[in-house]
Amino acid sequence: MAAGLYAQNVPWDAHRAFGYLEKQVQFGPRIPGSREHLACRDWIVAHAEAFADTVIVQQFRAYRPVTGDTVDAFNIIARFHAGGAKRVMLSTHWDTRPFADRDPLSPGRPVPGANDGASGTAVLMEMMEHIPMLPGDTGIDVVFWDAEDMGIAGSGEGFCQGSEYYARHPVEPLPEKGILIDMIGDHELRIPVEANSMRYAPQLVAEVWEIARRLGYREVFPLETGPEVYDDHVPLNETAGIPTINVIDFHYTARGRNLWHTTRDLPSYCSPRSLQIIGEVLVTWITEQ
Repeated sequence: MAAGLYAQNVPWDAHRAFGYLEKQVQFGPRIPGSREHLACRDWIVAHAEAFADTVIVQQFRAYRPVTGDTVDAFNIIARFHAGGAKRVMLSTHWDTRPFADRDPLSPGRPVPGANDGASGTAVLMEMMEHIPMLPGDTGIDVVFWDAEDMGIAGSGEGFCQGSEYYARHPVEPLPEKGILIDMIGDHELRIPVEANSMRYAPQLVAEVWEIARRLGYREVFPLETGPEVYDDHVPLNETAGIPTINVIDFHYTARGRNLWHTTRDLPSYCSPRSLQIIGEVLVTWITEQ
């Protein structure tokens, strides 16, 4: 079955995906160690269990550099075609930043995380509803990383703890390659090539950007280099040895004001259309594997 035929017969449900985004924000900030975090974990796990062959919750202790203690954190791994020898990975992070350190008015308050956390999670939750209907028997791991955003800005300490833990304690068999999505709900979605992605997996960059071009999203996925971002794909590449790219819109603003790591990271600044674009690209990529 061609990807185009699949897309026509089972269209991506952008509004359902956006509902998943809104639901996460309704839980409250998903900060490791909080009740809201545990409630959202249980919700994601239940959704994954409804569609995936196998769901693995990888528990670990996450370090909080601000307080110096540790809390429980959870990577959620949903496996489709669990016995497939060839595997690929789609991933995102589901936690939210404990403090809005880039907010000029409320730097100590937590970040709602509509875009930074909920947008990627919403796309992959919608994706799990489509994967069982896709052709082929390629194994697919859909992974939600925890404790991605607990670090201290400027130091690099405390970021991407979930993917680092997985990279040191991988779940076999390992995927051959992967796509990480992060901050993809922006109203004005624009995803240049993230610099580390081009360094680690240029062929995978070419695959995904060509799919976007064929789908008519050339302006959303310009063939130009964007910022270098330390994100969950870095430990996946460097420690786990899984060629992984980061699909990310790091420029998150409204009327010239930064929204990233602020209390204004809200659903009103996100778009169902952006979730749809990313979903269509991922569905097509998976189908062509």
